[in-house]
Amino acid sequence: MSFFRELKRRNVFRVGAAYAVTAWVLLQVLDVVGEILELPAWGGKLILLVLVAGFFVALFVAWAFELTPQGIKRESEVDRSQSITPQTGRRLDRFIIVALAVAVGYLLVDKFFLQERIQAPTPPATIAEAEPATAGDPSVAVLPFVNMSGDADNEYFSDGLTETLLHVLAQLPGLRVAARTSSFAFKGQNTDIGEIAATLGVAHLLEGSVQKADDRVRVTAQLIRAEDGFHVWSQSYTRPLEDIFAIQDEIAADVARALGGSLLGDPQSEAHVVSTQDLDAYDSFLKGLEQQAIYSYTSLDLAERQFKQALVHDPGFTEARLALARNHILKYETGLIDADTLQARVEPLIEQVRETDPENARARVFELTVYLRTSTSGTPEDMRSVVEELLQQLQRVPDEVTARLYAAAAFMYYFNDHERAVEVLQGGLLVDPLQHELYRWLARAYLEGRQLDAAREASLRSIELEPEAPNHYGTMAEIELASDNLAAGLDWGRRASEVDPQDHEIAFQMAHRLYVLGLTEEADPWRARVQALAPEAGVARLLDVDRAAAKGDTDAVIERAAAMIEDQVDQRHGAFDTALVYYADAMQRSGRSREGYDFLLGVRPEIENLDAVPEDPRGLSMQWALLDLMSGFASFEERRAAWIRFDESLARIGYPEKLDPEAEYQVWNHVMRGETEQAIEHFLAYGLATPLAEWLERPQRQFPLTLGEVYADPRVDAALNEDARRLEEMRAEVQAMLQGPEWTDQ
Repeated sequence: MSFFRELKRRNVFRVGAAYAVTAWVLLQVLDVVGEILELPAWGGKLILLVLVAGFFVALFVAWAFELTPQGIKRESEVDRSQSITPQTGRRLDRFIIVALAVAVGYLLVDKFFLQERIQAPTPPATIAEAEPATAGDPSVAVLPFVNMSGDADNEYFSDGLTETLLHVLAQLPGLRVAARTSSFAFKGQNTDIGEIAATLGVAHLLEGSVQKADDRVRVTAQLIRAEDGFHVWSQSYTRPLEDIFAIQDEIAADVARALGGSLLGDPQSEAHVVSTQDLDAYDSFLKGLEQQAIYSYTSLDLAERQFKQALVHDPGFTEARLALARNHILKYETGLIDADTLQARVEPLIEQVRETDPENARARVFELTVYLRTSTSGTPEDMRSVVEELLQQLQRVPDEVTARLYAAAAFMYYFNDHERAVEVLQGGLLVDPLQHELYRWLARAYLEGRQLDAAREASLRSIELEPEAPNHYGTMAEIELASDNLAAGLDWGRRASEVDPQDHEIAFQMAHRLYVLGLTEEADPWRARVQALAPEAGVARLLDVDRAAAKGDTDAVIERAAAMIEDQVDQRHGAFDTALVYYADAMQRSGRSREGYDFLLGVRPEIENLDAVPEDPRGLSMQWALLDLMSGFASFEERRAAWIRFDESLARIGYPEKLDPEAEYQVWNHVMRGETEQAIEHFLAYGLATPLAEWLERPQRQFPLTLGEVYADPRVDAALNEDARRLEEMRAEVQAMLQGPEWTDQ
């Protein structure tokens, strides 16, 4: 015990405590000052080793020497009666108290102010969480880096750095990276790290901040293990702005090393963020990504300009070229460009990328995507091959959501395989669990399989994730129509229009259904909106035909539909096909079938060759209309022979309607071959099974010459009469709903 009393008397314990607290405060200061001085990573480690060694030196000095009024003397030379160690001990006590107060103050500031500024956010609590990942799972989510620049205009820079860093990590073999949409769903919110990881289904989170000022940038990043909140790795980089590319590469390499070879196999694998070293090109690229993420009519135009500007600065900037290709695909999806324009713009971009990077997976994904949207001549085997390759390529670039949606759409609408479509979409949700478009299309896949409860659940989730997306409300409208609830379907359409009053296609759908119901006055304001927003669009012109039909003006129907056919209007929302149906039906009823037949041949002479399918869908639809009009003047044998040629051509290309045993096409196939009973049975089994709210025109008994024998069957006749009665009930219900304040304020 005398030894420990002597340690206490000589203030060894106090010196040790004072040294430890001082060293800790010094390390915290060094963490900040070191970034300004741009100390290398080994510099901090060296200082830590020096401080540890100094601790033992300080203890030795405290034991062997004593502070006296005459200076420092060896302890053995000091008279115990003259020793001032008690006074020295009290001074050390006061120093320790002050140092501890500084340390505690720093901890409080760090916990409640500094960390709060970069705390990761979370989506609403109602969002379902993904399957939790284990600590050893090679998975990570890159949370939006916080903009610390003090200028909101620099937000695009911090967001863009996050996105490009996310892309480079996704290149590392074996590492699963949560997609942008899901990671960015947490931006601007505040939640526990564990909850974020559980929602995204990842084991690690990468977060940080970006401070950009003049020609310098400071990036701080830290990799956190979600299971226990342990900081696996952290680092700060303060460099000239021109080093931003190297910083991102270094972060990716450091993250790979921190995760370890046991997880990734080869943590030294080389991956780079972008293929440019031009700051102006990179800046334009990031601004383009910001606008592309907004995904609106206006923002896509702005994004296109930024990507083109990036290529002006650096013509070899591959990522900017690919982002531009993606932008064209998104513009096609919103209706800003047609299929021909899409193909003409994207194909040269893909070829340019291939010149320097022939194995680029993203380029191949875009190429296959465009093929799915524009090809009309591929065989079923060709289409299957394209879709399967697309799914393989998506394993390398899983963040290309639109391409995944196209693959799912091919399974739904071409192969009539909604179950495989569900699998494809759920696969996307594994890496992007908060992607609202994936949920919307999942709802559509369930809708195709008539799993209405599952469709409704997925659709409501898409709205929950992105309440400002009008298409989500439109999908809910389709689900209600499939449930034979016309009023509810129209009400969801109204809500979609409130979200985006500038979307003319939503207003078209509202006007079209109201005209079919015969509610002309109620439809007119919606038609006026469409014609004000997009007077040249095919749907705007179709509403003129709709209105004429609702008023019973057959001559106007024929004249306006013929003009649309002659001008080969676009197919958005079936504008061309619907005009063709109006025209052929009206010409049959007017006894002018031969005149209609000759008119169609005059517009597209090549459609007379029934042994070849036209290159575009409009031509194929016109061939079908030709055969329908033949019912008014040709013999049965002539019509049957012509139909068989047409049917065989469709078989060669794997026409989806022909392959679907439940499709309306089968009724026509039986009728044209003289198989009336089979046509009637099919119509009873499938045609009448379609909810009336989805097929409001059914009671009109279109194409009376071609399908007259089907309509004459007593069972079909009775069912269509019942349809007419129910349609009147729906009309009254809708008319009453339109008197509500939600509608009268439109």
